[in-house]
Amino acid sequence: RVSPRIGTTASSATPTPDADAHDQYNVTALATGATFGAPTGTPTDGQPLKLRIKDNGTARTLAFNAAYRALGATLPTTTVINKTVYIGCLWNAADSKWDVVSVAQET
Repeated sequence: RVSPRIGTTASSATPTPDADAHDQYNVTALATGATFGAPTGTPTDGQPLKLRIKDNGTARTLAFNAAYRALGATLPTTTVINKTVYIGCLWNAADSKWDVVSVAQET
């Protein structure tokens, strides 16, 4: 098996994954509205990145840097209280964008 590289923060107003160090970036108890920053690092074409977000029991607003581009999925604008959401992205080197290809919300 290949163990994914996980980055984690409890809460941040500007959570920013590191594409060189993280395959998945977890926000475990979001306590403020957040704008996800463009991932740092030097990704390779087609590189995946997953975001996992959960609030701290209060719905929080979500926004995303222009580096994230929704393709066939709609980026969430708020968390759902105590529910986990996953956002799946792929690096598109031709367009210098993180193409968001999936969003899954816990029911």
